[in-house]
Amino acid sequence: MNAHSRKIFIIKLAAVVVLGIVVMFFVSGDYAMYHDDIAKVTTVTEESAGEKIGTNGDIEKYTDQHITAVLMNGEHKGERVSIENRYGRSLVYSEKYEPGDEIFVTTHSGADAGGLTADISGVKRDKTLALVFVVLFGVLFLAGSKKGIYTILSLAANIAIFCALLKLYDRGTNILFLSVVLSVAFCAIVLVLVNGANRMTLMSLAATLLAAGAICLMSSAVILLGPQLNYTFLDYIPEPYTQMGANFMFISEILMGGLGVIMDIAVTITASATELIRREPRITRRALLQSCRSVSDDITGTMINLVFFTNVAAAMPLFILSMRNDINFVTVIKNGMYFECARFLTGSIGIIITVPLSIMAAEFFLRRSRKGGGA
Repeated sequence: MNAHSRKIFIIKLAAVVVLGIVVMFFVSGDYAMYHDDIAKVTTVTEESAGEKIGTNGDIEKYTDQHITAVLMNGEHKGERVSIENRYGRSLVYSEKYEPGDEIFVTTHSGADAGGLTADISGVKRDKTLALVFVVLFGVLFLAGSKKGIYTILSLAANIAIFCALLKLYDRGTNILFLSVVLSVAFCAIVLVLVNGANRMTLMSLAATLLAAGAICLMSSAVILLGPQLNYTFLDYIPEPYTQMGANFMFISEILMGGLGVIMDIAVTITASATELIRREPRITRRALLQSCRSVSDDITGTMINLVFFTNVAAAMPLFILSMRNDINFVTVIKNGMYFECARFLTGSIGIIITVPLSIMAAEFFLRRSRKGGGA
């Protein structure tokens, strides 16, 4: 690294540090931005609450916590509140709190309660989330240079669009319609900002959207025309729900779940084809297709395994908890793993579909480039 490059790196590092300090300072005092009451734990005393024996003979010990906290926002800001919490040693279905933790609470007041009390509804984790984002953006900015900045911008834009569409869903807009719009916006923003507005980006976008549309239509046909699905085990499904609403939710999950790897395949193959054409403008169609197939052979297996391991990681807690509670393996697969299996299979099909679509895009690019007199 020469002196100029070192100077640029130091300036970038200083900018990242300053940004991190500003963000963490803001997040540390953002209590007024929340509608729910937030309390900061000051003191905690504990006592044993007995134990229970599980179905497999394991002993779970429980502890009662008597918590005193200070409200950081809301009508009773600055007042002390008493909270009772019970947690198990495994901490699977419960949480242990310590002084300094910030928690969302529902407050109760009245003479019968003996003062201000509260129930815990969750943990305020925005500081940790902000720190992770600062580190991510810092690494992209320092290591990625101009591409890193565009990646940061695309990620920020996609997060903003995602939040806006969630607001629309909360107001009653159809989730499948929103997912289709979101998919197009995600792909366009990422590809244009990262790869620039050029013909290769257009080809990648076309291949990605065609493949995503294909798996969406295929999944819709199977789900809507096949036997009625039981969505009891689908995570985060709203209750109560209509069958059609649940179908739309599941199709949206499939569409969004396969979008990333499909885009990666499309970009890789179209980029390879573009580079081949740039280096050898007179390359034959046969040679181009063979080269694209060789690239696809190298990455298809890896991407399918990526989808597999992603779904395995999502399902691992369910497997562990179910089998520790003597639930049969087949029962877990049948009831709890159906949706993960469906996402894996449709994502894998989407990867395979993307390959010929990307090669078709490369062929189209070749024809257009030759008509225009160059790559």
